[in-house]
Parts: sequence; C-alpha cells; structure tokens
Amino acid sequence: MSYCSTEDTAALLTYIDGENIKKKVTFKNACPIDVNVSDINKESFFFDGGRPLNHFAPGEIVSVTCTGTFRQIGNNPSTELPCTYILSTAVITGNRLQSEFDSTYSDNTGDMTFKVDYKSTDNIIRVTHDGELIFKDVAVAPITFKVDCIRVRCPEGTCECKQDAYPGYCCNDCEKTTANLHAMVEQLRRVNGK
Repeated sequence: MSYCSTEDTAALLTYIDGENIKKKVTFKNACPIDVNVSDINKESFFFDGGRPLNHFAPGEIVSVTCTGTFRQIGNNPSTELPCTYILSTAVITGNRLQSEFDSTYSDNTGDMTFKVDYKSTDNIIRVTHDGELIFKDVAVAPITFKVDCIRVRCPEGTCECKQDAYPGYCCNDCEKTTANLHAMVEQLRRVNGK
C-alpha cells in the first residue's frame, strides 16, 4: 500500500513487532513509499554433496522440493542420484531436514538447489520507493506499523506560519521571530510593572 505524496518531504515509519519492540525509520525525499509486511515462509539453499544433508530451517518444515542431480562417481558408469532419490531418503523432523544418502553413495558429486517451505514465527517488513527496495527488516510476528507524512515547505532556519493568502503559509526567520517575541514580552512586563 502506498503512503504519503510527492509533496511530502519525508515519511516516518513506526513499527512494532510481536515482542512489542518499537522502531522508527525516517525516509527523506523518498515519497511516496510502499510498505508491505509478509510472512517469511520460504528459503532456498544450495547443496553440493560429499556429505550428509543436514539443514535447519527457521521454522517447522512443511514441504521440500529440489532441482539438480548428484552422480555416484565411484561406480563405472556413474550412477545418477536425482532429487527424487535424495528426498525419498530424507527425514524431516520439525525444522530439520536430513538425508544419509551418502552412506550408500559416499563418493558423490554434483549440485542441487533445495526450496524449503516452513511455518515461520517472523515477519519481514519491506519499504519501496518507485519500485526500488529502500528498507527491510525481519522481526518477530506480527509486525504492525503506521506511516506519518511530513511536509516541510519552509527552508531550514525559518518557521512556517499559516496565512489566508495563497499559498496558505509563509516562512518567517525563526531567530528574528523569537527576538521579536522576547521584545514584546519584555515590553509587556514593563507596561504591567512586573
């Protein structure tokens, strides 16, 4: 969802995670921003064989797929070990994926990419501007957030004041305004005898 407009000079993102930890991030000159919170429930990892498969996912594993092939190079001709074989020997226990295929085929080589779907206790929050990722963070679920839009129309060192005439505001020199207010207070004190 999109927040703030091109007229805003900054966006203040405030988010709270499932452990009630509050974080604030300001994005200057990057409006509008898009903010998305989603579960983290997938990961990929590369495995090149030569040892037992022993992988820990960040949450309870739901399913596993893979692509690639290993070859048992000790045999002549070499024996192909496809993903289906590796997965048929795999044992999934909670968040652990392991396979002892190499005890039968110890002299293997090749490469496989595994995709693991798991139940997560974390969320990821992503902020994009013009389709480009400008911020991301992972935190305990659920993440809730709000965005405040900041519009500073006056240059630094000046104060914005409302006025009836177009454009509806004016910019006054802060130091000069402060000095004038102090002078008025002093004058009132003299007049009132305080």
